Amino acid sequence: MNHHEDVAEAAKMVAFAMTRGKAPARSGEYARLVQRFDTEPEFAQTVRKIAQGFDLTVLEVHHMPGLVLGTTPETAFAVSASELVPQTADRPLYLLAQLTIASLAFPRPEDLDDDEYIGRVSVKQVDEEVRAYATVIERHLAQTDSDVDPPAGQPGLEGLWRAYLRRNATGKTQGDRTTPRATTRALARKAFTHLVEHGFVRKVSDEDGGTYVTNVKYRLQIRDQAAGDMLRELAALGVAAMPKGTTDTGAWPDESTFIPDAGTLPSTGLIK
Repeated sequence: MNHHEDVAEAAKMVAFAMTRGKAPARSGEYARLVQRFDTEPEFAQTVRKIAQGFDLTVLEVHHMPGLVLGTTPETAFAVSASELVPQTADRPLYLLAQLTIASLAFPRPEDLDDDEYIGRVSVKQVDEEVRAYATVIERHLAQTDSDVDPPAGQPGLEGLWRAYLRRNATGKTQGDRTTPRATTRALARKAFTHLVEHGFVRKVSDEDGGTYVTNVKYRLQIRDQAAGDMLRELAALGVAAMPKGTTDTGAWPDESTFIPDAGTLPSTGLIK
């Protein structure tokens, strides 16, 4: 096979990775390209360079999801929060739900390195975890008179958690309509829906507002891309220290970064 044919095959592999529903198990050609990537360093480098041309990164190649691509701030192929959530006021809460899903799906660092590990998370679980920690922060703000003098270096923290508490968890059903989009569980359900659409999780039941299990692709995304960007943001928001159950642990983050209302989603690596 000559160089031009190699480039065409490498481009085809990137195209497979960017097409929803494509996997080596469903395509003999894709499986063959994964094998070439694993055994031919020069071909692997060509694939990486083509991805780089689209401002994407190769996170990993795995026999199940195939070529796993990550986004960069420069790429035109990333899905922005503004595209997923048109309502500006909903975006920070939606991103908080995405961060919480990842935290609950992979509660231990070793889970990210375990090929057999499958996380299981529900809409109710996500909402209750965030609401429990938001209540802890609300209590802390009241005890420290932060309502009068917000803590220095923590812009947006108070507003973010209180905005979550101000939303109802569920809403009244209106005719054939389900829970209104403005409720916190509706935002969590939207976050799961987007993960399903991009092959990161799959729904296994309607229990607890919808219960989902993780796919290998999601684990690889969280481990290889979000382990830096997302988990640092997660820790800054205090979600990583979220209490289990409803016990007030007294935990309080040292600093906070308010999640922006737009931009790409490194936490999920969604690609158009």
